[in-house]
Parts: sequence; C-alpha cells; structure tokens
Amino acid sequence: MRSKLLFLVFLVSLQSGFSQSANSSISQISDAFLERIEVKSGKLSNTFHANVKPFSRQQIGDFLAQIDTSTFLKFSKVDRRNLEYLQIDNWEFINQNKIIENKSKKPILKHLYKNKSEMYYVQADDYDIHASPILNVGLGTNSAHGELASKSTFVNTRGIEIRGSINKKLGFYTMLTDNQSSSANFLVNFYKIYEGYPYQSLVKIKNDNYDLLQGDYFSALGYFAFKPIKSLTLTFGHDKNFIGSGIRSMVLSDFSAPYLQLKTDLRIGRLQYLSILGQMTNLQVVNPPFSQITNAPKYMAFHHLNINLTKTLNVGLFESVMYGNRRTGFELNYLNPVIFYRFVEGYLGSSDNAMVGADFKLNLFKTFTAYGQYFLDEYNSTEFKKEGWWSKKYAWQLGAKYFDVFKIKNLDLQYELNRARPYMYSHFTDYTNYVNYNLPVAHPLGANFKENIVSVKYQPHAKVFLSFVAMSALKGEDKDSSNYGGNIKLNNRIGRISDYDNYIGQGFENRIKNTEMVASVMVKHNLFIDLMYQRRKDSYFEDETESILSFGLRWNMVRRQLLF
Repeated sequence: MRSKLLFLVFLVSLQSGFSQSANSSISQISDAFLERIEVKSGKLSNTFHANVKPFSRQQIGDFLAQIDTSTFLKFSKVDRRNLEYLQIDNWEFINQNKIIENKSKKPILKHLYKNKSEMYYVQADDYDIHASPILNVGLGTNSAHGELASKSTFVNTRGIEIRGSINKKLGFYTMLTDNQSSSANFLVNFYKIYEGYPYQSLVKIKNDNYDLLQGDYFSALGYFAFKPIKSLTLTFGHDKNFIGSGIRSMVLSDFSAPYLQLKTDLRIGRLQYLSILGQMTNLQVVNPPFSQITNAPKYMAFHHLNINLTKTLNVGLFESVMYGNRRTGFELNYLNPVIFYRFVEGYLGSSDNAMVGADFKLNLFKTFTAYGQYFLDEYNSTEFKKEGWWSKKYAWQLGAKYFDVFKIKNLDLQYELNRARPYMYSHFTDYTNYVNYNLPVAHPLGANFKENIVSVKYQPHAKVFLSFVAMSALKGEDKDSSNYGGNIKLNNRIGRISDYDNYIGQGFENRIKNTEMVASVMVKHNLFIDLMYQRRKDSYFEDETESILSFGLRWNMVRRQLLF
C-alpha cells in the first residue's frame, strides 16, 4: 500500500514541469573534463557541484553556456577540444548557434548516425529519443607467478542505451547489456570472501566453477527524471550515485549494484540539497531452495547539503541511515527530507544504523584542488577518549589534485589518503550494515584499512588518454574465526576480539599493491581502443604476483577499474 502511495505521489507531480534530461554516466570522461574546466576557470560552478554525481546533461549544457569567448581562448588546445566533445555529447542542450558541427558527413542508410554522438535520434515538438549501441570486447593474458594460475582474460559486452524526453518535461534513460567476462585471481579471492561481483547484481558463474569465476550477467539501469519547479529535480528508478571528489568515496559510491531510488535534488543559487531514498538488497538472508521468496529488501535514507561558500570553497554536511526487517517495510518517517535522521531513529525507538559526516572541496590558483570527507558512525564522549574503543568508528579521506603539472598542459596528478577504522560500516544485523548485494556501499575495501593512491593522467592529444594509477593499502583481515573488523558483513557484536585496543590493520595484515596503466585512443566519438596493463600482489600470496595485459574495443561504455 505504501509503495503504491509513493508511486501515486510521483505520478501526480508529473502534471506540469520544466525541461529535464537524463544523466551522464558516472566516471565517464566527461566528469574529468568538467572538473578540470571548472578548476581552470577559477571559480566553482553553481550549475553542477562536482562532488555529487551523476551530472544531468541539462546541467552540463547550462555550464557550457556560461563559458564566454575570452575564457574559452585561455584554455589549452586540448581543453578546447574537450569542450567541443562535451557540446557534441550533449548537443540537444546546447544553443545551436554555439555548438560545433555535429552532423555526420556520411550517415548510414540515411537514418543511422546522422549525428556523431548517437546511432539514431528523433526530435519532434513533443518528444525526442536518442539511441546508441554499447560494446566492450577485449582479450588478454594473466601471467601470474608462483601458485597463482595463469590464464587468458576476456570481456564480451553488448547492449543498448536509450535516453530522451517527453514534452520537454519528463526525461528518461534506460540501458541494458549482456556480459560475459573472466576474473583475475584477486577477484576470485574477493568473491569467495564476500560473494559479490563488483559493480554488478546477479552474476551466473559458468559451470559453478568458483575457482575460475567466469561470469555471465545482465546489467541494467533505468529511471525517469522530472522538474516540478525550476530548482527541483525528482528522479525515480534504478541507478547509482557517487558522493565526493576523490577516486574513492567513503560515503556512497558506485561499487555496489544499482538500486531502486527516489532522488530529490534541490539547487538554489550556491546551495545544493540532495535526498536519496533507496531500496537495496540483502543477500545475507538465505532463501529456502526452490521457494518463491524474493531477495530481502533493505533501505537507505541519505541527504547531503552543500554550498559554495566562496568562489573556490565548497563545504557540505550529510547524514545517512540504513534499516530494514520491519513489518512496515519502508519507513515513511524518513520521507521528511529536512529532518535529522538521528531524531527519527530515537523517535521510532529503532536501532537503525545512522551516520553523519562532512566534506569539502577547495580550488586554488586555477591549478590545485584539495578535498576531503569525514564519516562518523558512533560517538560517545567518554568512550571516545579511551584507547582503541571498538565502537570508535569513523572513516576519512584527504586528497589533492594538481592540474598542468610543472606547467605541462593536460598533465594532471592526484594523491589520495583513505582511512577506515575497524568495524566501521558494520552493525549488529545484516539489514543495517552498509552493504548492498553483498558489496560495500562505500569503499571497496570495507573497513579496517589504510590506503594511499597516486593517479597520473596525461592527454597529449584530444583523442589520446594516458593514465597511471597505483594503490598501496594495509587491510586487516579476519583470522581464526574471529571478527577483526574488516569484513563489514559480519555482526559486530559477535566474535569481536576486544572492546579496547583496536587499531587499523589488526588481524591478518594484508598488504596490497595494485598498479594499473592504460592507454586509450578515441577513434570516433565515444569509441575507444584500450591497452591496459595491471600488476597486483598481496600478503595472501607473498611470493606471487599477478600481471594482466589486455587489449580491447569499447563503445559508449565506461571502463571500470578493479583497484582493490
């Protein structure tokens, strides 16, 4: 009944509205382009806030419209070409007098690829539709050393994405891919511990061979977006989110599976308020075989308020709560977008898992960006002062970006620190831990870790992308059937080693080193040739190293990193 009521409210709101669009994909190259252009422009954008993703295509179009000719001419030649890429990719939201030529010289069969950016489109007075294929095919070799198995690698993804709008008021997006892929040895080990496949939901394992772990799975996203008033956007459907300016998010990332969500995005001047009500999936509840019982739902409520305090400084506050396993299902009290969740938790007499935090981003000298996050799970003024209290649970991030390193144009450097104390994100039920479809909702390493990441990106030409990423982490793993606080799926009241003297890295000290180098060439709009080399080792196999070399073709698809 409640679900029907919520959906009815959403439908009623569609009676009138403003122009609305679908979103750009998280981690698409456009994200990096936009952030770089914002920094080089010298002031933070009020059109989009870079620490809240995904961005809508309408926001991208509005941001590009604010760049005047004098500012445009100050950018490097490659940055100007990147701006042209963004115009072509979001052409329906660009003033046609300003857009670079987007028409194809030789359309296929007169109707396919009339534009450079999509296979097919129809634009009428009351609707527009854009459709493009998705392809990701690649082969490679995993030259493991020692006891690790050497094997071939492959990925085979085919699909389609469709976006558009109706009456310039209702935006929509849908994407579906069919995928087959191999798994690196470290991914096999990850799957055996967590029983989750990064970024995905249901994955069928070929021949039930979990040592080889060849996956066969569908991926899908789909949602509607609507603006009832100029400053407010409502989005309903299955999607992902990413909060933060870093490589990682200590709050909410896209590492887990897509989930059903009602998202409210309010933007007034320099202020943005985001509210997400999500239904996730609890796979830790095992259903009887051959039953018609569906996977157990769990729920998340999240809100984030951030403001551009100055032209270069953005600060934000956020709060999140995870709950489930109650007769009422979704809790209507969390529908209030402007209330303190801790109050609601106490008001209901519940034991939901609520957290609070803050973040910031500071741009300096049109060259540097500093950013950070702090996420607090529990606070007790008396216990917090004691050494290593087990419930002293928090995570933080601190990072910096340096654009045009040593004045070399389009050479960018990033350094990031991430820390999460033992038992962070965990709780005493599997309905309230920060896990979705057996995958961490925030950082891939879960909790009880220290991590350093260095990223170097160089774009010597508008069509050539070179990147190097190296991560080094100390992760405290469980041993001897005891809970050392690293596996956030575990009940933190059972098997805990001690109430005090807990520290990051306790348990089995797993030291992870993972390096990735990628060279990509964009031969046509969003059509990439990728060459990737990855080298990884950890303390589980001290004398073994995994080296992966792969070559592939990627079309209208984000390349996912496996850096854990």
